[in-house]
Amino acid sequence: MDSRTFKVPIPSWAEEELKSVHGQVREALPEALQSLWDTEGFGLAGFDRAPLRPYLVLLAARHYGCTGPRPLRLATSIHMIHMASLLHDRLGWARKAPGAVADAGQELHQREALDILVGDFFFSRASGFIVDDGDPRIIQEHIRTSLESAETQASLVGLDREIDKTGPAECFEVVADKVSLLLALSLRVGAILGNARREEEEALSGYGFLLGRVVRILEDLATWERLLPASPYLAPDTRFSHPLILLWEKEGRKAWEAAARRLQASDERDLRALQALLGDRGYLAASRGAALGLAEKALGRLNGLAATEERRWIEAVARFHFSPRQGQEVPP
Repeated sequence: MDSRTFKVPIPSWAEEELKSVHGQVREALPEALQSLWDTEGFGLAGFDRAPLRPYLVLLAARHYGCTGPRPLRLATSIHMIHMASLLHDRLGWARKAPGAVADAGQELHQREALDILVGDFFFSRASGFIVDDGDPRIIQEHIRTSLESAETQASLVGLDREIDKTGPAECFEVVADKVSLLLALSLRVGAILGNARREEEEALSGYGFLLGRVVRILEDLATWERLLPASPYLAPDTRFSHPLILLWEKEGRKAWEAAARRLQASDERDLRALQALLGDRGYLAASRGAALGLAEKALGRLNGLAATEERRWIEAVARFHFSPRQGQEVPP
């Protein structure tokens, strides 16, 4: 939903391979766009995230003994798909920012046009990488996930129109699906690269889908727990963040609508008061508990996989934010 970091510990080999992924993305950019590329971190200025999705591709492939240029190339394609999604998702956010004016001006229009351009470019290049690889299963899964992601985005755009027919749980499913779909694809691509048995491929994909729910909730919590001044504004779908979904479920639709109006007011005092309410009534803690439950459910999907070092690192992704040893770069 915003640019909060979901960071996990990674082994040294992965650090080097993710640097290679980062370099391949930059090399894919035309010269006119290379100045937009952040040489550190995620690769896009303003997005402070660990490159989780390409990391999962590399982990799953390595679990089955697949290393080298091919998984790096496909991990790069997944990273570009994610960046395209981030750029497209933030369109219009600045117009809803506190203090935004009705006429946003030429500068904002140009930035939005650039987001569209670069996002479309990344998605096109990612698709080209996948087609060039030539694996029909990976191409098929890419097409399927792209269609499902487009349907999810359409559902998200239509939530306001359909809100009278939609319950809180369904709203959360819609906003979490885009995260879940790409994480599931990341692990599935790695499994296909490693010629995994179909049941293991499905297990890894299922783990990734549930992990998406965990990531979504943790990013929601990061938004509320570090609200301002760290965030200059909130994304439009903050009203569907998990703590507010829990408020809707417990206190009813009118209470949720009142909270959503506070968000729309864009007043720091209202936002601080809403943040305090979510904490005092236990919704922030309950969201963290829900994320922990989903993480444990996700880990159960991996029970049939061989006990490799890579499996332990895959498990560490789900466990890290709930571990008392957080910060140690070793698998549990």
